[in-house]
Amino acid sequence: MSQTNLSIASIYKYVVRGLSALSFAFLTGCFEVAPMTTIHPVTEAGRDINYVYALTTAIAVFIFLAVAIPVVIALVRFRERPDDDGSIPEQVHGNVVLEFIWTIVPVILLIVIALPTWQVIFKQAAPASEKALKVEVIGHQWWWEFRYPDLGIVTANEIYLPENTEIDLSITSNDVLHSYWVPRFSGKVDCVPGHVNKDKFTTPLAKLAGGDYYQGQCVELCGLSHALMRFQAVVLKAEEWQRWVRAYKEPPVVVTSLEEQGSKIFNMHCASCHTINGTPSADLDIVKVGPNLTNFGDRKKMAAGIMENSVENLHRWIRNPGKVKQGVVKMIPYEEILAPQEIEAVAAYIRNSTVRKF
Repeated sequence: MSQTNLSIASIYKYVVRGLSALSFAFLTGCFEVAPMTTIHPVTEAGRDINYVYALTTAIAVFIFLAVAIPVVIALVRFRERPDDDGSIPEQVHGNVVLEFIWTIVPVILLIVIALPTWQVIFKQAAPASEKALKVEVIGHQWWWEFRYPDLGIVTANEIYLPENTEIDLSITSNDVLHSYWVPRFSGKVDCVPGHVNKDKFTTPLAKLAGGDYYQGQCVELCGLSHALMRFQAVVLKAEEWQRWVRAYKEPPVVVTSLEEQGSKIFNMHCASCHTINGTPSADLDIVKVGPNLTNFGDRKKMAAGIMENSVENLHRWIRNPGKVKQGVVKMIPYEEILAPQEIEAVAAYIRNSTVRKF
């Protein structure tokens, strides 16, 4: 009996996965490089979701064609013609066989959809293993905070992960409802104030030196800057991950006199909201409302992922962030407080002294 059941289960599995693969094979290549695609996942969790989605789509397309084609044939074949005598065609009232078929077929199709859906739901709801890397994800208006409790690391707007590693995410919000989503990793997970939602997946192998970057986005309307609340998920090779962990804990390296001036201005004006490890800003026993900037120089993006991390963009942001990021920005415009040369010094310190070159 067990061999028979195994055989049936195996056949069912391959038939379902075959339908999924066939229905979306022609799309995969087209969307492979699309940053927010959901049909070219790189994790097993994403592939499980895509397989259910593809199966459902294949069945829906089949039903559509099974209905639409006969309707079109009937419209063409039995359309009114000039030589018709106006008589009414023979009327058919009820057909037990047909009524049974179109009742039982939807039931069968729903079961075919339900079984793999339940499998994926229970698989993803199972807790992560003890060896998984724990990361706390906190949504803010309008940026992302990432904490690694076992490593003592806090960063923002770029979540760094080692390749081929199980990840255990604990997701919440600091203020309003947000929703965490990396389309090529897994499904959307709501960030609810005062509540922790979980997600888990295993990262893919990293292909590029310096990490593979995957686009993330808040997908819950959370205020005026909701659409500009982005982030990057960075998958690093194993040795690069170890270097990143070690480099994160190194203090900033101040080289020039301009950076030295910037460090003093930062500790005077910025430390109440931001932290750079290894500086007096990390010793303040207050709740910081701004992102941790410890590894800011290594980030590709800034302002919650909306623009490139460059000297020019950082100058613009410090001068008046409200002009860069439309909507509501909680950071004040420092052009009203600091002189242009002081802004240049702060930008040089924040960007140059925090480069770790892991």
